[in-house]
Parts: sequence; C-alpha cells; structure tokens
Amino acid sequence: MIWLLRDLDLLSVLARAATLSFEALVVGGVAFLALAARPAGAGEKVDSACRRGIRMAALAMLGAEIAAVAISCGSLMGGSSVPFRSVVTTNFFLAGCAAALASAGLWIGARRRARSAVMFPLALLLVAAEVSTSHAVSRLNHRVLLTALTAAHHLGAAVWIGAMPFLLIALPRADATGEARSMARRFSRMALVGAPTLVLAGVVMACFYVGTWSALYGTPYGGLLLAKVYLLLVMVGLGAGNWLIVRRLDTNPRPLLEGLRRFAEVEIGLGFTAILVAASLTAQPAAIDVPMQDRLTAPEIYARMHPTIPRMTTPPASALTPPTSIAVAVQASEFQPMAASDANDRAWSEYNHHWAGLVVLIAGLLALLSRFPGMHWARFWPLSFAGLAVFILLRADPENWPLGPRPFWKSFSAPDVLEHRLAALLILLFAIFECAVQAGKLRARWAKQLFPLMCILGSAVLFTHDHTVQDIKEELFAELSHTPIALMGVTAGWGRWLELRLPRGRIARAAGYLWPICLAIAGAILLNYREH
Repeated sequence: MIWLLRDLDLLSVLARAATLSFEALVVGGVAFLALAARPAGAGEKVDSACRRGIRMAALAMLGAEIAAVAISCGSLMGGSSVPFRSVVTTNFFLAGCAAALASAGLWIGARRRARSAVMFPLALLLVAAEVSTSHAVSRLNHRVLLTALTAAHHLGAAVWIGAMPFLLIALPRADATGEARSMARRFSRMALVGAPTLVLAGVVMACFYVGTWSALYGTPYGGLLLAKVYLLLVMVGLGAGNWLIVRRLDTNPRPLLEGLRRFAEVEIGLGFTAILVAASLTAQPAAIDVPMQDRLTAPEIYARMHPTIPRMTTPPASALTPPTSIAVAVQASEFQPMAASDANDRAWSEYNHHWAGLVVLIAGLLALLSRFPGMHWARFWPLSFAGLAVFILLRADPENWPLGPRPFWKSFSAPDVLEHRLAALLILLFAIFECAVQAGKLRARWAKQLFPLMCILGSAVLFTHDHTVQDIKEELFAELSHTPIALMGVTAGWGRWLELRLPRGRIARAAGYLWPICLAIAGAILLNYREH
C-alpha cells in the first residue's frame, strides 16, 4: 500500500475513474427515477431503493472527489514550491469543490424525497464541474464546441450506463409484472437516446483529438481509444439484445425479464470498464498533440509484433545485469524509470512472458475441450496455473533465491519481489479453488463466480498499468501488447459470467465456448511478446 500511495499518477487515474463512475451513477439514478420509475407508477419499494442508491452513489462521489482533489494538490505542491493559498484558486480545486457541494446536495435531496425540479439542476452542476477539468476546457481551439460535446458524452453515459444499475435494482422490487415491463420500456427509450448521444459525441471529439489514422494506432491516446471503441461495440450488441427482449415482453414477461437482467449485468460491467479506460485517456495527451517522432509507424509495429517463434530458452542468470544489494532495492521506488537493459535481460523477460503465454493458451484450449463429449477430463484445466505460480516464484526475479544472491526471506522487503510472490500465491490458490469448482466440490454461486470476477478485475488493472521507461516508443509497444490481453480477459470474464447466470440455452452455450477462446487468444498474444 505504501508503494501504491507513492505513485501519484496511478492514484490520479484511479481517482478520476472513481469520480467518472460515481458521476454516471448519481446522474443516471436521478434520470431513471424521474424518467422511468415514477412515470411508470413505481411503488414505494422501487422508489425507496432508487433513492437509497442515489444517496450511496452521491456519498461515494463526495468521497472520491475529495480524494481526487487531495491527490492533485499533493502532486502540485510536492513537485514545486506552490503554496496552498495559490492551489485553492486553481480550476481543479474550484471544480472539485463544486462537484462535492453538488454531491452533498443530491444526497440531501434523495434523503428528503426531493422532486426532479430540485435534483436535476444539481445533477447538471455535477456534470458541469466534471467537464470543467476535461481535455476540452484546456484546448486553445474549438473550446466551446469540445466542451459541449464532452458534456453530451457525460450525459449520454449517465443516461445509458449510469441508469442501468437502477433498472436492476428496480425490476425485482416491482409490485407487478406490468410495472416492471413499463419501467423496462421507459428505460429502453432512455438508452436509445443516451447511447447514440454518447457515441456520436465521442466520434466527433475523436476527430478533433486524434486527427489522423496514424495517430489512432501510433499513440497511447489512440490505443486506449480503440480499446474503448471495442468495449462500446460489445455493449451496443448487448443493448440490441436487450431492446429485442423489451419488444417481446408482452408474450412471456418473467423469463424475458430474467434474461434482460443478465445481459444488463454484463452491459454495466463493460460500461464501467470503458469509464476506467476513459479515465486513463484523461492522463494521456491528445493524440494530435504527440510529436511525429514519438509516434509509432505501421512498419515499426509490424517489425516488432509480427508473429514469430516464441523464445523458450534464456541465457544463464549469471549473464544478466548484476543485481543491486537488497538495501538498494528496498530504497529504490518501483515507479522510477527503469534502468536500461541489455540483450540478455530482454531475452530473459521475453522467455518469462512466452512461458506464461503458453500456460494461458493451454488453459484456454483445455477449457474449450472440456465442452465436448468425452473430454470431461479437461475440466481440470486450472491446474495449469499452478505451474505458472511455481514458474513465477522461481524465474520472475533472477536476482533473488534460487537463482541470485539475495536470500529468500530478505528479498520480500523489495516492493517488486513482494508483488511477484503475492501474485504467485494468489494464482496457486486460484488454481486449487477453481479445480474444486470444476470438479463439482464447490457448488455455491459465489464460488463459481470467483473466476470471472478475477478475470475482469485483473484485466481492468492492465488498462491503468504504467510502463515507465525512458524510451517513449518502447512504452507504446508494451501498451500495444497488454491492451489486447486486457480486452480478451474482460471478454472472457463476462462470457463466463453469462454462461453461469443465464438459463440453459443456446446463448449460455455460446458464451461457454466464447470465453475459453478469448483466454487462448490472450495466451497467444503473450507468446508473441517481444522487447526488441
């Protein structure tokens, strides 16, 4: 935790993701209550649950905004001699205070059953405060247009993504099937406005912020934007499925409403993952502002990332860069730029990535085989991860036991070593746990859902993972390899979630084939990882 708190850049991204998420939830909750629940004649149970959700989201928004302002103040004051009395006049501080006051007002309004006429202005104030710290306000050209588009983007996300959790809260609390059906239809109309607003505003902004096709694939901003586009396309597909379900609610409402809820769960998860990507985008300069010499070209990307034979052997540990003492390793910050590595160090790193990729590929293929008749033995695919845990323990840190001079127990005091050892332990525990699930020894719902949740959370972290190196293009190459892995991991996790949550049928079976394929693709991408 100490090392996390020292990484202000990562904390800023996480705080921005939290404020964007809770903003969408608060504004979406107000919109759902005013435009879907109350017009549908929702009963007291639905009204109380929605207002409670708004209060919780507003309180979380208040805390996230205070944390975001504190992190920004610490970053500004820690890196310069700017006094606090000057910080309080900055745009981010004033915007943060406005957002905090709006959140507090919305909490009070939801507690006192305020009418929409009171809560809507506060929700718009909250959106305006968040937009005032975006890329658009800092632009010298087209500032007004970009600010309006950013506000429309936020509102579209709130009406579509932020309101959807309140639909899930409301449906099981509806007093009658007709009430649930009416709320679902009204929300569907909201989403048909919110989704196109979000997408169209995003497309126009991308034209201003990216500018050229080469900037779309040759800059960090462009790469994250493509990841966001992928997530939104999957969400649109799920939303289209929900729209078709809503149109058929008159025929057989109860099972259709159950299917709608399951698709909505995945849509919500992907939506907030997209918000996390959007938060990472705010930490990057707009693609159009990146100098040409710092962009990757198509020939450079092909030269590095075209398929080649994986590296399955490495130089001896004695050929690597001599390790520092354990005292130096403890004092050094994990987040400082990495020292330059030679060919042997890069070969060692590639070897580790390739073997990890082979394990993930095998796990995905075995999980896929277990779906076919006569291949029931393949259900023990999680055991392959136990080998990965042992591999990480032995090979991830060659300067430590058993390959290097640093003692086993003393090496735990180094931040990076501790992280690797904890990762190995978690992977081993996961392998044992998921094997018990696949063998039918653990039948509880929460036990079955642990694997997809781990996939989703672990993959989402990759969107915030910073490869701090001295060569900007090397950082871009690292992101180009890790972002597709994150997307495949998120898709695999939500595919497994659908398989578990949907009633048995064609869609559940299709999801059961989808997620092992995504897992195998992630392993194949790792097998092609290169550092030179």
